[in-house]
Amino acid sequence: MNAAKKVLLLSDNPGGDYASRVRLGLERTCKLAGLGVEAINVYGSGTKSVDVLRASDHAGIALTPPLSDDRPLLSIAEARGVPIVRIAALLDPDRDNIVGMDEFAAASALVGVLTERGHRRIAILCGPQAHLVSLRRYNGYANALAAKGLRVDQALVGRGDFTRESGKREAPALFAAKPTAIFASNDEMAAGVIDAAKAVGIAIPGDISLVGYDDNAVATQVRPQLTTVRQPCEAMGEAAGRLLADQVGRRGVQSRQVSVPFDIVERQSVGDLKE
Repeated sequence: MNAAKKVLLLSDNPGGDYASRVRLGLERTCKLAGLGVEAINVYGSGTKSVDVLRASDHAGIALTPPLSDDRPLLSIAEARGVPIVRIAALLDPDRDNIVGMDEFAAASALVGVLTERGHRRIAILCGPQAHLVSLRRYNGYANALAAKGLRVDQALVGRGDFTRESGKREAPALFAAKPTAIFASNDEMAAGVIDAAKAVGIAIPGDISLVGYDDNAVATQVRPQLTTVRQPCEAMGEAAGRLLADQVGRRGVQSRQVSVPFDIVERQSVGDLKE
């Protein structure tokens, strides 16, 4: 299949599972329209996303975070004159097609699971600042605390880079601040927190409860399995595929926004606060 019959899924994301799940959904709906999918994740490859776009002659383009909010990159993509879908984009809501979920509401609901179990001293391990979803998830965390009359304690705020290694690296500083629960802003970092806890004899959830975000494969591979937000990656990919299929080869089609619902998945990593 030549590039004119394919769409490009471009990512710069350390979580390969995220991009893979988006791709599954994208392929499912594109196939029905006779379109193939070429997926390129430039993270750690040495290849620049701008170079991929400049060399692209695909029929449509789908971008995942943080590329979906990269304004200079978007200008290059838009210059191609083909349909674009931005997945989980937060900036410029009227620019191009957008498929996403309510990151703020999801993070707030997830931290609400902790506050309903009695937790008040809740730490957060944020993702990298380049990912605007990190800020949206932080704001959801702060909102859930505010609903219980609590303020954010900066001693309970850490920052990783969405990798398991960063979760393991940053966890000791959070442990030292004596939280009763930790919200890791993705499952990979939550897995790193579990690694760090096991290394120093901290029991999860016996000593500290833990939640993640995404419901990637690692969420059920670790022990205990993670309570987390199930991000509807495949559904977002399917929606992106429908938008691209509707617009490939058509001019002047109005951009659309599609919101996909999330789920909270409760497993074994959260316990009631011990008095």
